[in-house]
Amino acid sequence: MGRRSVLKVSRCLDSCHICSVWQRPMPMSNVHWEPRRQFNSTSPLSKPPVGAAAAVEQYKDDLPTQPVSTTKPVFGNGKGVGGGFAGGGFGIGLFGGGFGGGFNTPISSQESILTTEETKQRDALRRKMEAQKPPAPDRTKQKSPLIRHVDFVTDSCAYTFAKNAGLTEEELRQRDMMRQKTVVQPTRFVQNAQTETVYTNPTPSSDVSDYKRISWNCRNCKHLNPLPSRVCPRCGIPSRLPIRHNQPDCSSTTSLTDAVNVVSREASGPLIIRRVSTPISQDVDASPTRAERSSNVFSGFRKGKWSEEQQQKEEFIEAELSKLTPTPASAFEKQNPEKGGEVDELLALEVDPQAAAELIVESKPKSTKKKGKRRDENGDDGGEVVRTSNDLDYDREVERLQRRRLKEQRKQQAKEAKRVNEAHPPIYLPEFITVGNLADALGIRPADFLVRLSNFGFEEATYNHILDAETAGLIASEFNFNPIIEDAGNDLVAAPPPQDTANLKPRPPVVTIMGHVDHGKTTLLDWLRKSSIVSTEHGGITQHIGAFSVTMPSGKVITFLDTPGHAAFLDMRRRGANITDIVILVVAADDSVKPQTIEAIKHAKEANVPIIVAISKIDKPNISVERVKQDLARHNVHVEDIGGDVQAICISGKTGEGMLDLEEATVTLSEMLDHRAEVEGKAEGWVIEATTKKHGRVATVLVKRGTLRPGDIAVAGTTWAKVRTLKNEAGVLINEALPGTPVEVDGWKEQPQAGSEVLEAESEQQAKSVIEYRLSKVETKKLSEDIGAINKAKKADLERRRQELQSEEDERVSSADADSGPKGIPFLIKADVSGSVEALVNSVSSIGNNEVYARILRSGVGPIGEFDIQHAAVAQGHIITFNLPVEPAMARMAEAEGVRILNHNIIYELIDDVKSKLSEYLPPTITQHVTGEAEIGQIFGISGKGRSKISIAGCKVRNGLISRRHKVRVLRDKEVIYDGNISSLKNVKKDVTEMHRGTECGIAFEDWNDIRVGDHVQCYEEKSEKRTL
Repeated sequence: MGRRSVLKVSRCLDSCHICSVWQRPMPMSNVHWEPRRQFNSTSPLSKPPVGAAAAVEQYKDDLPTQPVSTTKPVFGNGKGVGGGFAGGGFGIGLFGGGFGGGFNTPISSQESILTTEETKQRDALRRKMEAQKPPAPDRTKQKSPLIRHVDFVTDSCAYTFAKNAGLTEEELRQRDMMRQKTVVQPTRFVQNAQTETVYTNPTPSSDVSDYKRISWNCRNCKHLNPLPSRVCPRCGIPSRLPIRHNQPDCSSTTSLTDAVNVVSREASGPLIIRRVSTPISQDVDASPTRAERSSNVFSGFRKGKWSEEQQQKEEFIEAELSKLTPTPASAFEKQNPEKGGEVDELLALEVDPQAAAELIVESKPKSTKKKGKRRDENGDDGGEVVRTSNDLDYDREVERLQRRRLKEQRKQQAKEAKRVNEAHPPIYLPEFITVGNLADALGIRPADFLVRLSNFGFEEATYNHILDAETAGLIASEFNFNPIIEDAGNDLVAAPPPQDTANLKPRPPVVTIMGHVDHGKTTLLDWLRKSSIVSTEHGGITQHIGAFSVTMPSGKVITFLDTPGHAAFLDMRRRGANITDIVILVVAADDSVKPQTIEAIKHAKEANVPIIVAISKIDKPNISVERVKQDLARHNVHVEDIGGDVQAICISGKTGEGMLDLEEATVTLSEMLDHRAEVEGKAEGWVIEATTKKHGRVATVLVKRGTLRPGDIAVAGTTWAKVRTLKNEAGVLINEALPGTPVEVDGWKEQPQAGSEVLEAESEQQAKSVIEYRLSKVETKKLSEDIGAINKAKKADLERRRQELQSEEDERVSSADADSGPKGIPFLIKADVSGSVEALVNSVSSIGNNEVYARILRSGVGPIGEFDIQHAAVAQGHIITFNLPVEPAMARMAEAEGVRILNHNIIYELIDDVKSKLSEYLPPTITQHVTGEAEIGQIFGISGKGRSKISIAGCKVRNGLISRRHKVRVLRDKEVIYDGNISSLKNVKKDVTEMHRGTECGIAFEDWNDIRVGDHVQCYEEKSEKRTL
């Protein structure tokens, strides 16, 4: 068999008319003829089906269940040149067949539904409709618009009138019955989730086109695959068919009375045709353009030659469509005619500007004052009063004189006030005020005010510098102002001391025992109390203040305060000296005056408290009492033996020698001072110590005035308490605490600070208001300190910048100083009482040097908790505990977190431990020791890795030994030009580790080859030594 031409599509443009996949035409430019060679078969067997028949045979189970007939083939046999339009479809000839009757050829699968008689009747009806070509309609007189009917059996279009298109009623009924019978609805491929759109472009239909709706050819192996499958099962190549979601073609909108909706298929579903009854609007004016109509069904075949009758039919159809096809906009306007009117009405509204102004601007009430009228005494308008002219003149004169007199009085008062204000105008000052606010209050420009302040001596003052009320008052006085400090009113202050104390009852004197550490203070108090206090103290030294009331053999009650003598407890001794009446200064006869002794003397002098000197440890051999007295005299403490007024008694705590004399001297001095206090009234006192116990926060309070009872409201610093219980030094509950009595108070909201003044308040409300006011003062003071620090830092920064501008060398030095600094090691401190916490903070924070120091993270009273360990772990610090037991659970947790707990009961041991811990962070001291010297006499060159050259120094060892383990440095003209390691050391060709004096060797240096004859090589070793504080 010879060649035959097969029509192939080069690519799918989503609108292929031939394969009818998407029900749209394809331009002719995308269609070409591809020659194929077909060979005759020599086999006696029947030939297998090919082409569309093979596809139908292969996928016949997936096709719609409709009978297929082959009585009328789709492909015709028209022969000859061109074939014309007389063929039965696609012809086969010299140059191909052409197109003929393709649109009017019925589908065989659908044709089989009609009987022979029905087919004849349908053909007769079609011929009659074609013969009756309707004239051009007149739109002005047209009542029944032309409607386009789509015949889905033959895929052809017929244009008739809506009511009667030249057919009788019987013919119309038969036509409708045949249409309903021939509509195909393959329910096998119906999908519930599909949407429906209006079918607008009818396409020629055939067996192959119907099958191509549900199949596709593989571009690799040409295998025909069903459309639900997107991958070829034979070669695994995916298809290039686009996944289209059906969109309505707006270029041609149908106007069928019974519109047809086509269910849009998804990626794998075929088209499904359904019939619905939805009338489409017909009264439209807009028509599509020529370009839009070019996408019609027949646009793909207009390049061919058409018959004259077909061209006339085409022009008639386009003319009618241009008149009847509505646009989406016009259809929307016709369906919603009311909305446009509403918009027009809204746009037509206008706002009266005068009415808007009346709504926005409120009109002022008009004045109703009327001349010539007066009000009577009751305030009502009495109308005009008929009076004589003499009466009117007299009244007016009196009123005029009264107004003049009143005016003169006001002028006089204003002059007097102005004179007083010019002399000393008052100015009210708060407790804290900034320089800028003070300048505004005084009415002076800030720049001028700063100049005046610099003249007064405030050289570091800035606009944000905070001044206290006293300093601000002095500055205001210099500007002729009368400063008045605003009274807080909310604070609670102690009552002034009474002028006459003769009628007051005597109170026990408060005696404080002070002196150097381990000079016998606690032993003295132990003898006085006849108790063993020393045995309960850790290390034999006192760790915090002890307040005790002791009854002397004479019956006199004396309250003793035992203060620590260690240097860390400076604040405790200062606090004890401020609240005491008499100071007993204990000085050891064998140790004489020590630093803490001098410090105690200073505190007693500052507090103006009388001193009694007790020279202890006289039972020891080799003592010198006279030396002690002379040393005291050097510090302005003159005893009676050398002409002074200070009593000096020699005592011994072990033997009791001189104890009675000391007791008598104390009682005599207290009687001379005659200490008295008010028993009735509000209680006043001082906090000696504060701690936290299992039942709450407690504080040791020394009552100075009044009587403290359970239930009273006490304020101390920034906390307050409703007294729950009172206990004496023996732990016994008491009902009241009289003046001069130390007592343990329970019920504090927060832990008070040691040394705070205790004042009794009238109610809880007053106590809360006082605390709130004091907290605000603390915040203001803290702000003042912060601003002062900032101002100081700014000044230092300005000074540093000034130095940087002077020279580049100063800039490098200052930057190096700014970058380098001591390293802070974090510590967290926990102790049993607040006094010990305060002493530990002062002692630990003072440890360090310019390289390392102790930085206090947090301090508090009470045992270690989980938060303390977590805080120290995050900061990579350590925990210091003093006089506190460490629970095993907390110890295990600290070990797991890598936190070290420094637990001590003696303060000097704790300080030594902190010093050793800080010493671990000090960089070691590195010293260099020269172990050998050599001189380079010759240089050799050898090849290294690759093409690199290595210089070998031929040396002779002059002193010591040259070792490969030690570092070396090369000196040239007494300057070090290299400092590193030896990479290779050889004797002739043998590798050695060291060479001794008088031997020759070859040395290679690491990463350095710039050696010369005559250079000196020194071998040295580095030794690091640990440093301690």
